Amino acid sequence: MLVRQFSPHGGLELYAHKVVEGLLENDIAVTVVCQELKSELRQANLDYEMIEPDASVKGKYARQLSLFKNANRALAGLSNVDLIHSQHCPTDRADIVTFHNHSTKRLSEVGFLWERILNDCKRTAVPAYKLREKQDEILLRKAQCLIFPAEVMKEDFFKNYPFLNGPPSKPYVVAHPGASLADENAGRSINPPSVDACFNFLFVGRGFRKKGLDVLLAACARLKRLSNAKFKLLIAGLKAKPSDQIYMAALGLGDCVEFLGFQKDMDAVYQKAKAIILPSRVEPFGMAPVQGMQRGLVPIVSKVSGVAEVLNDGVDALILRNHLDADELAHIMQQLLDNPELLQKLSLAAGRRAEKISWQETVKETIKAYDIALSLRN
Repeated sequence: MLVRQFSPHGGLELYAHKVVEGLLENDIAVTVVCQELKSELRQANLDYEMIEPDASVKGKYARQLSLFKNANRALAGLSNVDLIHSQHCPTDRADIVTFHNHSTKRLSEVGFLWERILNDCKRTAVPAYKLREKQDEILLRKAQCLIFPAEVMKEDFFKNYPFLNGPPSKPYVVAHPGASLADENAGRSINPPSVDACFNFLFVGRGFRKKGLDVLLAACARLKRLSNAKFKLLIAGLKAKPSDQIYMAALGLGDCVEFLGFQKDMDAVYQKAKAIILPSRVEPFGMAPVQGMQRGLVPIVSKVSGVAEVLNDGVDALILRNHLDADELAHIMQQLLDNPELLQKLSLAAGRRAEKISWQETVKETIKAYDIALSLRN
């Protein structure tokens, strides 16, 4: 298992960690090859091999080149290896690749006009973008089977790398992430939202535009003008800068937006809210809404987010059809503010749906990809 950082915290990192745990539970021996080891996982069938970093390397482009070179060197030193599985870590030796990030072309298809133009310029002029595109193509060509965390990811890569369509078409599986935090004991019980004076919406993520925080803030400004209901937006993962405070004041949101910064105890954060919003324009899946659903939060997610594939609009979630439309998002938020019965119904249904989104299914699909790769080799 090749991954830059092996850790139970984060998005890609948690996904890789849970897959390794599941493989070990299925009596599959695993050697994790990584540059940073931040896991306490230890088992008889688990080994670690470190990728030696180049301490003198500076800049994103140079680090990408260095990681590719040093990962290949670490993999070459292994023996008795049946399959090499890369978690979107650059190498030319992978048999299986799980793609955790969209292609470099994605924002050129789903952003505002100026974002599309800017992204196209970066793709043609910025060395790190060009290298990332080249390294993705190497992974796509070398791998015998591909794994995507959502159908939207598969569609992105098959559209923007036409050679994947064959003939023959490149084999793939879709392995949605499961629903959990690093602490398996956290959030097991579902807590339907209580009725009180203030309605807390929650946004989780470090991105701003790719995660759709700009659209969400604009929606909050519209909601405040149109509604008398008291609400607050909690933002976990970002710390407010002076410029953010000025921007909030300009939108009239100074009293109803709270930046929480980095939060180690996410379970406590989820318990503060009634709904979690992910209005992303670039989102491979988005595990935070499912984690929130485990605690009874109602998810509001954009249709282009991978997590929307496992949810049902009006049943266990509310789906934002146009991820760039702040008016539509404000209207969806208003529904929850105005209708406690709808909030209660969606909350209970979301909790039940989260129980069926499991890491066991992720591991099952991963093993299916392994079987496909081994059969093609034979």
